[in-house]
Amino acid sequence: MADLKHENEGPPRAARPERPSAVVWQRTRHPGVYVRHRKGCPRAGGAEARCRCEPAYRASRRHPVTGKVISSGSYPDVNEALTWLAGARQRAEPLLRERAAAGPTFGALAEQWWQGVEQGHIGKRRGQHGYAESTLRGYDRSLRHVLLPEFGARAAGEVSAREWQLFVDRLAREGLSRSRIANHLAVVRAIYAWACRPTRRLVPENRTIGVELPPVDEVARDRAATAEEAEALLYPLAPQDRVPFALAFYAGLRRSEMDRLQWQDIDLERLWLVVRKSKSAAGTGRRLPIAAPLKPILMRAFMLQGRPERGRVLAGVSVTSGRLTPRAIKAWSTAVAAATQRGEGLTLEPIGLHECRHTYASFLMAAGYTLRELMEYMGHSSLQATERYVKLLPPPAGPDGAADRLNAYLAARATT
Repeated sequence: MADLKHENEGPPRAARPERPSAVVWQRTRHPGVYVRHRKGCPRAGGAEARCRCEPAYRASRRHPVTGKVISSGSYPDVNEALTWLAGARQRAEPLLRERAAAGPTFGALAEQWWQGVEQGHIGKRRGQHGYAESTLRGYDRSLRHVLLPEFGARAAGEVSAREWQLFVDRLAREGLSRSRIANHLAVVRAIYAWACRPTRRLVPENRTIGVELPPVDEVARDRAATAEEAEALLYPLAPQDRVPFALAFYAGLRRSEMDRLQWQDIDLERLWLVVRKSKSAAGTGRRLPIAAPLKPILMRAFMLQGRPERGRVLAGVSVTSGRLTPRAIKAWSTAVAAATQRGEGLTLEPIGLHECRHTYASFLMAAGYTLRELMEYMGHSSLQATERYVKLLPPPAGPDGAADRLNAYLAARATT
């Protein structure tokens, strides 16, 4: 058995002082009681051997609230260890009653909620829809690395709104971005919203509703590049990094969509692309047009991967790890520095993948596609979401050419 790590309460008066030994504590027939034989005793090497020493006994149990292992000192008699263990149980009873009255811990609620989410029994917005895979990955990281270590052992109903606010303020002081803090808080709010429903009442109320987030510190992602900018930004990138940026520029794919994109989903001859699965039902299964500049970029990636019949288009490139954008920014700054040394004027304003998606929408609108078509190709569930892109689009043509598309349509209908 592995060594036990204890938080000793302090040896009692009759306890024998421990001697340093390399021998580990072994289980006994009494649950929670362990024995340690002295070095050189035959019993220390195996349970079948006969003891030829004066062993020491120790009792251990977990704290009913913190869950940490606590233990007694070492005793020469097993009955003394059993007496300590019985007393520890008696001392724990009030704590257990208090814990039961306080309700389930945040960790227990989180585990129950997570199981329901994974099995599809719990969804967002009062069960109307399930969570997207990318959302669940972020929730999982928040729970395992941040929330459970901080609040997992606490009774969920006893964590006050002030404590949640202090938690958010501390994360902000530590330099965490507003969006990352909002993601952590979104998990907590989802758990509490599910637990405090009148039909469950696992906690009395959702005390995170009034928690204030720090001020907005992110740069607004409301940029759309021109066709010339898109081409200039793609050129300095490494071939494997050029593919995801080109898919966003010329096909408008989200990160999760390009991450799941397979070679069999692309028709380069007809310049069409199928999104098999998206973050929403509106985006799943849609077929969208891709711009011609994307074809040679995908053809080169296809050749570099050995002309695969199936498999991920991005191969080994990850668009969710956060490493793609820093590599791209480095490539753009290197290209600008090289152009400056040659005496050339080159300006490359860094752009994110979501802004590249904005660019695709602007290309569609400038090419004459309707808002309804934009909604379908962008994978939006409503026109309201699509209309956010209108302010990013280039200004309409002047009065001289404003009637050309109308007259061309009417002329075509007249001839038929």
